[in-house]
Amino acid sequence: MTTTASPPSSRFTPALLILERSPRLEPDLKNLLANTDLLVRPCRSPRDVLELSSKMRGSVVVMDFDASPAETLRLLEHLSHGRRDARPIVLASPEWGELEWAVRDAGAIHFLPRSTPIRCVANHCRSLLGVIGGNDDSC
Repeated sequence: MTTTASPPSSRFTPALLILERSPRLEPDLKNLLANTDLLVRPCRSPRDVLELSSKMRGSVVVMDFDASPAETLRLLEHLSHGRRDARPIVLASPEWGELEWAVRDAGAIHFLPRSTPIRCVANHCRSLLGVIGGNDDSC
């Protein structure tokens, strides 16, 4: 009698995915979340986000709207319609404030000023990923 092993799962635990062309937020978020079991993954393109979010359903995706507004809106649409259960956080400069509801309609859970302290961004990430403790109460 032969038994076959079941194929390995192609799904992984949710992670924090950070879309930015060059590391700006990533090092600080990794540092602030170092005492958790969260996986922090840099993504250098929307394609990276789509690939990882399809494997890591329920991930939080932090995006910089200023880097490419049109690309960010397209990515939000793909994430919200692609059954990835992604939870996008969009950071934007004040001049993009009038687009907040368009960004939220496209799928963003949070639309935060780019000047938001990184510890507060980390708090939002912890909350969305269900991590208990470590929040900065000043946010």
